[in-house]
Amino acid sequence: MAEQTFQFGDYELRQVVTAPPYYENCYVVHHRPTASTMIVDPGASPREILAAADRMGGTVTAILLTHGHPDHVAGLQQVADSTKAPVYAHRNEQVILDAAAEWGMALLRTALTVPPVTYFADQAVLDLAGGVTVVATPGHTPGGVCYSFPGFALTGDTLFDHGFGRTDFPGGDPAHLRASITAFLDAVAPEDQLFSGHGGPWAAAVARVWWHNGGAAMLG
Repeated sequence: MAEQTFQFGDYELRQVVTAPPYYENCYVVHHRPTASTMIVDPGASPREILAAADRMGGTVTAILLTHGHPDHVAGLQQVADSTKAPVYAHRNEQVILDAAAEWGMALLRTALTVPPVTYFADQAVLDLAGGVTVVATPGHTPGGVCYSFPGFALTGDTLFDHGFGRTDFPGGDPAHLRASITAFLDAVAPEDQLFSGHGGPWAAAVARVWWHNGGAAMLG
């Protein structure tokens, strides 16, 4: 399991690469002024995720989901049970999370369970750790979102380094994903760093150039 740490003003961001076969990126975000820690997309390796959060200090006050696919929520139940922190996701993702057992069996051969989830609506600002801006980005899944912080954003499987999430699973829609990525990249600050659900980070300015010069065409 690999782990990297990044600093953005009042925020410390830790990237935890979880176990194979998916090597999903879980992110632990610590807000120094409030001593609040958030865990984003706890996939496999829940013990390692919890250890990373413990090393950052503070209290885990929330668990955020960019979407509900099994590689992003395989460790959710254990992390939620251990931290007692509330879980947040977009309301349109409930259809995916309600079928977690079936998704788990299909992709991980494990019937996953999901704790209670607090669902929010489009363009919400979550009153957590200095404020978390939510950008609804449906397309990979119906309720996929990106989380934006000062200096960086967590894009889940909406947007990778020179790539994007697949749209052929149930609930995927290439036209929606194309519109979502276009709106997100047009709104995000060019100097922001983008951290995705798989792979390494890249600059928003680079992502914008790639998207408007051929990336978008890959979605038709």
